[in-house]
Amino acid sequence: MIYRISGVGGSEFVYSKTVDSVRIGDMQTEDFALEIGAMNYGFDLDGIIGLDLLRQLKAVINIDDLTLQSNS
Repeated sequence: MIYRISGVGGSEFVYSKTVDSVRIGDMQTEDFALEIGAMNYGFDLDGIIGLDLLRQLKAVINIDDLTLQSNS
């Protein structure tokens, strides 16, 4: 499905796809919906990790170390 999303930087069209799993370090979740778009923001960017994924992973952000840790 293609739809428009809006944020601080404006709006863009994205494609929504549910993937079998997403893994960040030792954290993993199953059947997760991703939004895939052009992401042309004027600088190199591989992707954006959203709050929906961080919550599903039960991730904790360590600001001092700039790391993600599992809360479970």
